[in-house]
Amino acid sequence: MSQTHYARTSLIDLAAHAEQLPLLPTVVMRVLALDPRSDQYFEALLAVAEEDPTFAVRLIRLANAPTSAPAKPIITIRQAVVRLGARECAGLVTALAVSRVFVPTTVGQRNLWRHALQVAVGARTITSLMTTPGVLPAQAYLAGLLHDIGRFVMFEAATEDLGRVDEAPWHSPQQLMDAEHTLLGYDHVQLGVLVCRRWSLPQVIAEVIKLHHDYAAPDVQSSVPMGTLIAIVQLADLLSMCLMNSPKLGDQEPVDIAATLAASCMRPEWRHPPVAPSVLAQRVGTIRDEAAEVAERLLDARTVSSK
Repeated sequence: MSQTHYARTSLIDLAAHAEQLPLLPTVVMRVLALDPRSDQYFEALLAVAEEDPTFAVRLIRLANAPTSAPAKPIITIRQAVVRLGARECAGLVTALAVSRVFVPTTVGQRNLWRHALQVAVGARTITSLMTTPGVLPAQAYLAGLLHDIGRFVMFEAATEDLGRVDEAPWHSPQQLMDAEHTLLGYDHVQLGVLVCRRWSLPQVIAEVIKLHHDYAAPDVQSSVPMGTLIAIVQLADLLSMCLMNSPKLGDQEPVDIAATLAASCMRPEWRHPPVAPSVLAQRVGTIRDEAAEVAERLLDARTVSSK
């Protein structure tokens, strides 16, 4: 397929593939291993749901479906599990597992999951550090986990194209967007927004996906919580970029970490960042390690094959 033809048709075609997003086999196996009779069943299922963007997005979609009749939009994974019921959520995983599982094999594929988890953990941590966030930590976690859902669709439906983008020399979100436009004719934000529309996901998630690289979006000090949530995810995204490029950042002295954060993660468009670099610096190592622990458990193919 020529690049011109791909650019002309890919967004609609790729958005249709959102229905076919696979689950990680480790997620499937962990859910199947849970004991529905256990008092810890609900919390254990919730923990699994927080680790796979595919599972999370399907739960949010189902919980907001007209048949579930929520009084207001479901915007956290916990709310979705409560609305649907733990057994129904487990049944969803089992049904999906019949046809759609995969094991990421390339560095780019594994990094896609690591980045999503780092942004999710980072967004939740940043929210907890704010004195008046106006945003639930669980809401920030979900928004961070799903912010790059467009790239997950690309991973499934246009793997070679995603590989070409990952091989391009980009080191910042803007460079990534430029590479996608140059090589594909569209970017993962445009695709993510289409997926949200197709799945009728809550508007708050769609807005974060749409604006997570738009640093002129509503200021964090705005009275509208949306502006705060966008800034939180943006900061977590930039922090993850730093960690992906420099994994040992969290091992440095706090004053040195703060200097790196000030130079690389604090956008001039923000009148006030969600948290000060000196405050966030104290938690960078914890964010990195927590996300890494989850990622390794999910992405280690040897663990999957040994069970």
